[in-house]
Amino acid sequence: MATSLSLKWPPVGRSFFGGLGSLLSGLLTTSHEMASCNFLSQLQRTFIQMRTVLKVADNSGVKTVMCIQPLKGKKVARLGDTIVVSVKEVMPNAKVKKGEVVKAVVVRAAMDHGRCDGSFVKFDDNAVVLIDKYHGFYLGK
Repeated sequence: MATSLSLKWPPVGRSFFGGLGSLLSGLLTTSHEMASCNFLSQLQRTFIQMRTVLKVADNSGVKTVMCIQPLKGKKVARLGDTIVVSVKEVMPNAKVKKGEVVKAVVVRAAMDHGRCDGSFVKFDDNAVVLIDKYHGFYLGK
């Protein structure tokens, strides 16, 4: 599980040097190239939405699940949100069977998550922990 912690300053598309003219054209070009690179990386990292395949980060015996619906009337889910998932791939001794519908909490998301201090956290993959449908207890052992 790899995380990256980065500060995004200046904001994408802006530079520290404003409009100082052609003397800083090299800096502005590299700033523009960095902005386009950030834009391309944003295309790969999206929120968790319907039909997103996720890894399971607990020991319930389930390997992968697919998001059916984020809860609370949202169209997308982020870190800490509860979602409804369908079990897609399981180990032979799993408590939950393939095709069952359960709830899960998002514990890792590939999309940047901003913090109050200005830092951003993102993970390499999307992962959830399965919870009981009615009581909210952890389904792992």
